[in-house]
Amino acid sequence: MEKEYLAKHLMIEIINSSYLNDAELMKDFLTNTAHLFGSEILVLKVHQFHPHGLSALMIMPESHIAVHTWPEYQFASMDIFLKASSEPSQSLPLIKKYFHPEDVKIVEIERGIN
Repeated sequence: MEKEYLAKHLMIEIINSSYLNDAELMKDFLTNTAHLFGSEILVLKVHQFHPHGLSALMIMPESHIAVHTWPEYQFASMDIFLKASSEPSQSLPLIKKYFHPEDVKIVEIERGIN
């Protein structure tokens, strides 16, 4: 029997980036990522911490992206959870374009496997 899954979940670490404290940049990244997947944005919220750091959440139908940044360590943690018909790894060029990381570490999980 072939495996079936409902969603794909990428857990991403963005390492050595100097672009992790700009709320408008984060909104643009999330908006463009939703457009990449042809998804409607149901909720988009970016919270700026002081003196630095962001937490962001975008909810789309059957999908979400959550981001937490630690600019003082040039580090961010990102979860991209997309419905099975999407391929979340297609977001990697956008991650590199917006955040210019030295490295990106990724763990991918297929969710809802029978």
